[in-house]
Amino acid sequence: FEAAVREAYEAGLLGKNIQGLGIDFDLYTFVGAGAYICGEETALLESLEGKQGKPRFKPPFPAGYGLYGRPTTINNTQSLASVPAIIRNGHAWFAGLGPEGSGGAALFSVSGHVEKPGNYELPMGIPFRELLDLCGGVWRGRELKAVIPGGSSVPVLPADVIKDCTMDYNSLQQAGSSFGTGAVMVMDE
Repeated sequence: FEAAVREAYEAGLLGKNIQGLGIDFDLYTFVGAGAYICGEETALLESLEGKQGKPRFKPPFPAGYGLYGRPTTINNTQSLASVPAIIRNGHAWFAGLGPEGSGGAALFSVSGHVEKPGNYELPMGIPFRELLDLCGGVWRGRELKAVIPGGSSVPVLPADVIKDCTMDYNSLQQAGSSFGTGAVMVMDE
């Protein structure tokens, strides 16, 4: 990452007067202690300020009172990774990648009992069966038992329910779970 940041400065994409546009933009990196809780935005702010990474009471929200008491915007990497494609192709294109109300692309981090675990960038609304096929199917040809479709904090869905779902907010909510973080955990028999 640090090499990429250095290259961006050298190419004039970061720093003073980027691309001759009169815009200054510096990027700073910070390595925290790696605590899971720091995925919560206010716990991240606490960590960046050198404090223990514990969530703050809200309100106030970071947009009004964030890093060192200043207004702060916090975005996740998936949102930022989508920006170049949206700028290149337009927002209507991006929204059209998935069903209404769940448009765009998502990063699915598939783990568990699959042949090819990994990260897959796919349109929202992809049928679960298709996602499973892209991952090589259930490990060693075993039967699917259940799936946690959105990370460890969302309800488990049994095989007979998840097989007919599409991977989007509405479908998973109707099935009794949630899209969550997009971390799909597959369990075999």
